[in-house]
Amino acid sequence: MAKVGIEKLYYALLTKDDAESLTYGTPKYLAGVREINIKPATSTEKLYAENKIWEQETVLSEIQVDIDIADLTNDDLSILVGHKKASQGGIIGNESDNAPYVALLVKANKTNKQARYLCLYKGKFTLPEDSAKTKEDKTEYQTPKISGIFQPTIKDGNWKYQVDTDDEDCPEDIDTSFFASVIIPTIPTP
Repeated sequence: MAKVGIEKLYYALLTKDDAESLTYGTPKYLAGVREINIKPATSTEKLYAENKIWEQETVLSEIQVDIDIADLTNDDLSILVGHKKASQGGIIGNESDNAPYVALLVKANKTNKQARYLCLYKGKFTLPEDSAKTKEDKTEYQTPKISGIFQPTIKDGNWKYQVDTDDEDCPEDIDTSFFASVIIPTIPTP
């Protein structure tokens, strides 16, 4: 089924990703999501033999994520791009700022009244553009946009988890459990 809207967006700080473990902080709600674009980039190399493609291999290089949001608070922006909070209020951007790795959790609506839940496991956001325009004879909303590059995790190589409420094994409490913590699904044993 086609998606017809986006309803929720959360992020969670990635606290550990190594060969032994993958851990996250508690997901935090980002209010007012308007749009999210997820663009995986791949490259395919082909081996030709006997006048045809003999072998081919596709490699995932990165996942570009662009988010349009109604408002991005200074608190959330400081966390997502690594700015420091100022003691007089507000945030300070510095050349040594280092954005942390985060997971993104999203809920989108489908045409059949069901929902799709999506988690991207590891990415960093870059500094957003900042612009403002004069108000003329009508209101024109100027919403912030933030972009990031996501990648597979070290622990298991996963970069995405997606589940629809009409999937056979989807948990009944998915709407609350999905945003309570970052879900790391398992593959069933035969």
